[in-house]
Amino acid sequence: MANLLYSWKFSSKKERSTTRYIIALSIIIWLVIWWFLSKLYWMSLIVLLASWVMYFIENNSEDEINVEINDNWIKISSSFYDYWRINSFTILYSWEYAIFLRLNINNKWFKKIDLVINNDIVNDIRNILLNYLEENPKEELSFSDKIINLLKL
Repeated sequence: MANLLYSWKFSSKKERSTTRYIIALSIIIWLVIWWFLSKLYWMSLIVLLASWVMYFIENNSEDEINVEINDNWIKISSSFYDYWRINSFTILYSWEYAIFLRLNINNKWFKKIDLVINNDIVNDIRNILLNYLEENPKEELSFSDKIINLLKL
């Protein structure tokens, strides 16, 4: 039987105003019309499909994510990740604030899993994970990660 070492929850929902949706919808409509008039029909279709997928994913995700660190695996919601499936972990900071625990996974499609953390729990998590995984302290937030975090996408 595995022993629960640490657990925490974080909200995966981002509060967005109606103004944000109106601006996004205006940009999408403008791009579709522009590309349609430019006879780039495929681009119009791609933008519409990508917008629909993004909206669908955003509105069908769980409100709250539960993470459990165990002596055999890490459980994220209902998915289990054995330690042998995880290459390393990284604590990512924005300025001096911890924002993500990044798990680098041995997987073809999804290489990284970012879990929201804060400075209150970062030392406890690091101390536990160092017993099972290697830490990659050199990894930092990429430019796109910084933009996504700044725009709260």
